[in-house]
Amino acid sequence: MTRPRDWWRDVFDRPAFLELYERADVELAVRQVDQVLRLLGEGEPLRPPACILDVCCGYGRHAVELARRGFTVTGVDVSPVQIAHARRRAAEAGVAARFIVGDARALPVRGPFDAAINMFLSFGYFATDEEHQAMLAGIARALRPGGRLLIDFWNREYELRTFQPVVVDRRADGIIEIEDWSFDALGGRLHWTNTVIFPDGRRETWAHSIRAFTVVEVRRMLEAAGFGRVAVYGSLDGEPYTMDSEAAVFVAIR
Repeated sequence: MTRPRDWWRDVFDRPAFLELYERADVELAVRQVDQVLRLLGEGEPLRPPACILDVCCGYGRHAVELARRGFTVTGVDVSPVQIAHARRRAAEAGVAARFIVGDARALPVRGPFDAAINMFLSFGYFATDEEHQAMLAGIARALRPGGRLLIDFWNREYELRTFQPVVVDRRADGIIEIEDWSFDALGGRLHWTNTVIFPDGRRETWAHSIRAFTVVEVRRMLEAAGFGRVAVYGSLDGEPYTMDSEAAVFVAIR
């Protein structure tokens, strides 16, 4: 399947995306926000009404939960479909959160923000390393001195050691998800194609392609963007990072 340069526009504008993942992810977001606040608050607790920027916020599951706790939240995402849904979710929850359609490579916001988050593997989408560097530099500019950034990323070493070319998930709701994976060693990217078969016979297919940065690469990019101390954890629980960690969670201080 052909992967367009801006493949994410196809994926996240699909109604099927919300149908597949929203319920479970919203439930998970409550616990994830607890974890994120603990990691961001190490040494200097982050308390309401601190200003938090959610970069690539999607339909706002983390942003709405943060606003529910009294934080001043701005969410940015390139998908108008996702942003419109985020605004509806905030209105239904009765919370004040600002959601803006914008590109993470040229953030349409000004700070200063006390903290920023980038969740759910939404770093690594772009075609070039320069575009990813521009994203980090923009976040750094939006943060106040001493502001913190948390990036929830995958652990390349774990992904490659446990690599499977085909993964099939037969969900309890009768939906079947089939993932066909490949790794571009020269480009340092993981590609996969999702095929979803619904109980009513509907079938949808879309492509992903994410730069599989190493921990060292991301740390150097953060430093080049103007961040000082960069800590790396193996999970949102704050576990030590190892090659066996399923995630690589970065917390960087501007």
